[in-house]
Amino acid sequence: MLYWVSGILLAAILLPLAAGFIAARTLRDPTDPATGLLYLLGRLYARVVHRLTIRTEPGALSDLDGPLIVVCNHTAGVDPILVSSGCPRRIAWLMAEDMRLARLDWFWRWQRVIFITRDKEGRKGLRDALGTLQSGGCIGIFPEGRLERPHNRLLPFNPGVGMLVKRTGARVLPVIIEGTPEVARAWDALWTASDASVRFMRPISYADSKLSPAEIAADLQHRFAAWTGWPVATHAPAAQIGPKHEPDAAPSAGRSIA
Repeated sequence: MLYWVSGILLAAILLPLAAGFIAARTLRDPTDPATGLLYLLGRLYARVVHRLTIRTEPGALSDLDGPLIVVCNHTAGVDPILVSSGCPRRIAWLMAEDMRLARLDWFWRWQRVIFITRDKEGRKGLRDALGTLQSGGCIGIFPEGRLERPHNRLLPFNPGVGMLVKRTGARVLPVIIEGTPEVARAWDALWTASDASVRFMRPISYADSKLSPAEIAADLQHRFAAWTGWPVATHAPAAQIGPKHEPDAAPSAGRSIA
């Protein structure tokens, strides 16, 4: 009996580690088995809680090597999890400093989250993003800067995304997110069921383009509007702060100044 119990306990430890190791090897960026296991858990969570549907244009995910910027519209605080669960790259997400939960600093460091502030101190975050791209890594950006409210309406794209593209020559992987919960606070989307979908479009290269950073951002916004058929708001809504200074629907879990 003792042998059976020992064998079951050993299997309970080794099988998740093995699964994490295999998942880590499927990502194009070298990573650890714990992150590989988190990737698998994220996929399971996305399928069960948000009934996630992943769609891809032909060839969208076949060649993603080298510096890459994942550019997404922003619908809910759960967006980074949904996109990461369908992307075979380890994404370092840009996140607004005012969304940072200090008790999760160990998690942010582990997942290489890049925090951005909206003042001159934000330059450090942008330098970190540039460094990640210049070393061949992958970052994720929500150029709208806050959540789309109401859904199915794009907000103006910040030219910061064009600056990162222009400075690094990184390709852009556009991702369209739909069907997430339209809840009061960004974090509420994590435990609110939905019928979400993410659509990966073919990567775009601006390496030989003479477009300025602002023009690159405008071009991306035009493409998203054409792909979705959604209108573009003339201005972003003002940020709002809820009780105890907790962010509500306007700011988001992945809010970025880029």
